[in-house]
Amino acid sequence: MERPEDIENQAEDSRDEDAREAPQEDSSPDETAESIYEEALEDLARQRDEYYDLLLRKQAEFDNYRKRTEKNRFEARLQGQSDLALELLPILDACAKGLEVMSAADPDPALGPYLEGYRLLAERMKALLEKFQVTTAPGVGSQFDPRVHEAVLREFTREHEEGTVLEEYRPGYLIRDKLLRAAQVKVAMPPPEESPGQ
Repeated sequence: MERPEDIENQAEDSRDEDAREAPQEDSSPDETAESIYEEALEDLARQRDEYYDLLLRKQAEFDNYRKRTEKNRFEARLQGQSDLALELLPILDACAKGLEVMSAADPDPALGPYLEGYRLLAERMKALLEKFQVTTAPGVGSQFDPRVHEAVLREFTREHEEGTVLEEYRPGYLIRDKLLRAAQVKVAMPPPEESPGQ
């Protein structure tokens, strides 16, 4: 029969052998858990950065879309206003011609109400066009500008500086500083130099 001390010694010897036979691990269980945690943390940080980058791109795309939409809406509204103004300009021209003819004629008392009607109509048309920011292009006395003037006649003269607008046959108009209709004008030109033999 074995004694209890012998049994304890055998158990100790067995534990020592198991410890010698078991391969030694490079790291403890705490170190393994820590490396897994660090890898998971790095993956989460990478995903966070990807999502943040995606968010920034989507915000920029939306801002560009919003700006493009606002610009298109503004241009469509401006085009509509320009189309309307172009339709109204011949009516304003007719009112101006009517006023000019009636004012030049002998003041006939019977034409007084008509003259006042033309004047009122012209004033209302101008006020309506001003509401849409339609302005008159520079006219008589200004320098010829091919962006807003259309030269229909030239007059050779030394009395005026070259390029001065002498007469305006049809007024020009701008809408928000863009040309709506060019002014038709007569422009001063220096007379051609005469050769001494002529």
